[in-house]
Amino acid sequence: MVAFLQVALAGVVTGSIYGLLALGIVLIYRTTGVLNFAYGAIGAVCTGFMAILMMGPRLPFGLALLGALIFSALLGMGLERSFARPVLRAPVFTKAIATLALALILETVAQQIWPQLSQAVHFSSPFATASVRVGGVYIALIDVVILLVTAGVMVALQLFLTRTKLGIAMRATADNQDAARLMGAPVGNISLLTWGLSAVIAALAGILLASRTGLMNLSFLDPVLILAFIGAVLGGLESLPGALIGGIVIGLLDNLLALILAGHSLGPLDISDPGIRQALIFGGFVLVLLFRPQGLLGQATLRRV
Repeated sequence: MVAFLQVALAGVVTGSIYGLLALGIVLIYRTTGVLNFAYGAIGAVCTGFMAILMMGPRLPFGLALLGALIFSALLGMGLERSFARPVLRAPVFTKAIATLALALILETVAQQIWPQLSQAVHFSSPFATASVRVGGVYIALIDVVILLVTAGVMVALQLFLTRTKLGIAMRATADNQDAARLMGAPVGNISLLTWGLSAVIAALAGILLASRTGLMNLSFLDPVLILAFIGAVLGGLESLPGALIGGIVIGLLDNLLALILAGHSLGPLDISDPGIRQALIFGGFVLVLLFRPQGLLGQATLRRV
């Protein structure tokens, strides 16, 4: 039982990082219609910037974090002006492919600027070693921080989108850009804000993951992004709470399957292999979408005929 609780806790924490990334993915998609496959690269570059601040000028963690978050907001807004806005009217598939190219560009440029980050480097964190034991279950301080930050971001986003004029305008823009523009909503500024805000969320996810593992490089979020996308689609690409729940579900499933399949084989097939585990998650994801293509909390699109 203790082992189950320990694995379940680890799954919720890992899923919270997936959920944070899924929140940013859904935020951009709802507002601009862009499926941002460069999101992992954005988070990794911002995390790399923080690592450089701690390794080079040797800034303390708090100052380096503040600098990384400011950098992430500026990077996100810069990408909106230089990349997202020119392709705004392009088909969805074209925009998705363009973000793949953007990811390669970001990682290549960052490797040229910070060649030391092309390999895994140590990421220092004041939360890395502290932990407490509750009923036989070890809870690391960084895990508590991840859960609190994830919950805080979700609550802040919901309050912003439902209680502020700018947030309501952002929701209106997500529903219908042309109608929002006719109603006087500053659609251009909203898109700029969305990219800046989503980049900050990506930076937070990357920094939290690097703090938890103690390592990072400029591609460390790429495999995580795939599971975050699955979480975003599973929860519903139109729902922020759904994206967070979807990410947590994927993290929980991944860890529980690791516990259940550990040490087992099916003939010559080692079913405890991580690849088998991911294949099962992908297969379950496809089955869910067959019965509910709009995701768990998404709403079905009605078409007049």
